[in-house]
Amino acid sequence: MPPTVRVAVIYALPILAICGARALWRRLFAVLDNIPGPPLKSLFTGNLLQYHDPDGWAFHKNLEENYGGVVKLNGFFGVRQLYVFDPAALDSILVKDQDLYEEIPQNMCMNRLLFGKGIISTIGDDHRRYRKIMLPAFSTANLRGMVPLFYDVVEQARDNLIAPNVGEGSQMLDFNSILGRTALELIGRTGIGYSFDPMLPGQEQNDRYAASLKGLFPAAMKLVLLGPVLPFIEKLPFPSFRHFLINFIPIPALHQLRNLVDFTDAAATKLVRDRKAAIKSGEVCVEDDAKDIMSLLVKSNMSAESGMYLTDKELVAATSIIISAATDTTSAAMNRIFHTLALYPAVQEKLRAEILASSERLDYSALEALPYLDAVVHEILRLYPPATPGMFRETCEDTVLPLSTPIVGVDGTPMKTIAIPKGTTIYIAIAAVNHSKEIWGEDALEFKPERWTHGRANSVTTKTCGIYGNTMTFLGGGRGCIGLKFSELEIKVVTCVLLRSFKLSSPDPNIQWRITGIIPSPNVDNQPSLPILVERLSLATC
Repeated sequence: MPPTVRVAVIYALPILAICGARALWRRLFAVLDNIPGPPLKSLFTGNLLQYHDPDGWAFHKNLEENYGGVVKLNGFFGVRQLYVFDPAALDSILVKDQDLYEEIPQNMCMNRLLFGKGIISTIGDDHRRYRKIMLPAFSTANLRGMVPLFYDVVEQARDNLIAPNVGEGSQMLDFNSILGRTALELIGRTGIGYSFDPMLPGQEQNDRYAASLKGLFPAAMKLVLLGPVLPFIEKLPFPSFRHFLINFIPIPALHQLRNLVDFTDAAATKLVRDRKAAIKSGEVCVEDDAKDIMSLLVKSNMSAESGMYLTDKELVAATSIIISAATDTTSAAMNRIFHTLALYPAVQEKLRAEILASSERLDYSALEALPYLDAVVHEILRLYPPATPGMFRETCEDTVLPLSTPIVGVDGTPMKTIAIPKGTTIYIAIAAVNHSKEIWGEDALEFKPERWTHGRANSVTTKTCGIYGNTMTFLGGGRGCIGLKFSELEIKVVTCVLLRSFKLSSPDPNIQWRITGIIPSPNVDNQPSLPILVERLSLATC
């Protein structure tokens, strides 16, 4: 064979293989071709780069406003995927037929490699078991006991991170840094009884465990294209052999991630071991002193029936999962709260008046009883969900998806249901549900706390399966967020403490919110930052 022909064949074979695979996938998923959606952007990446573009707000707005409640997207090689925000369809996916729609296997595999087996890294009966074990730690009775810990941490942030930097006038401060440190210390103290940050003036947080936890997801995102090989890596027989093999894979990001996982696992193991030893020695009395979630889990384990307790490895996984899952989403939510309040001074003043009319430290019931605070928090979490644009599922078998509102197919035929093949990726469009005019009315995109009364929106015309005021912010069904009230309480305490002492205004006009992974973050010049003008309020002003 002539050299030129040989070279042509070598280059042609992969192209033919890709085209053949793409044709096969198109054939398998042709049933979805009649669903309207944006045009294919790339033969290789479909619409994925548009969907995951950190600045892709216009693309998501297009999906929300210019199609029906189910939109066809294209994945790798044009594989058909569905972007879903129809209420009946989501009720089927998350509640009625939830066992037919599981988490993406590659995502589960990555979570297990990062943390071990736990509530966010398992499916089916395993997930239900973890959820049943962990739910009591988030009960109202336990949350009541955590509220004073919330105040301790937030008052430290007020006195040490903000007040020393605000003199007689006003000062521009980076709330992204302040709230990020506050959120981490809040979940550290109330989640695992551990302090990450001394919260002292002029002293940055430098805890290595915290830094490693923060680095896990960014490091994992660099390896997103390795998704198909993750199950192979996970199934290697021994962790030591897995480490040995990774040494020979010339991907620095993979080595970095392995080192981060090793350190966080070792740190969490030590925390669990120390906590169990303290309980065993009587240094910590689980009957009287258990306030943080990990102590409550250890306490539950001591009296749990067979099969309904966490092993030491599972406690280690739960420890890191609690920290990672709560820190970024809560700090993102708090960033939005204070950015929005700085942009809407009338709302800020009305909310401050309600806060000043109440006690300086409120208990659980009193926090829940502040109507305007509840309305503001609900509205901001509706408009700006901290996990956005959405989450993912995959069909376990062929199924039929019902619709609240029929969509018109590409061929002009109304569709009341959609037949979905096994293996279809589903995008649960959290933000699209929260912004839907069919659900929230014509003013759905406006910031209007007044729409809320006692946790319910007056303008709602269609019910969803969401567990937070008809929004999908905390999802719904069997995988709805168990930390909903925990997160809401954190946000309310932070808002009460800081608004009582400071006035916020004039946020930097160059702030841009970028979608990093699934968590939006404020940036200035492509660097994480939320500069807001802060003025100390005197007692006379208050």
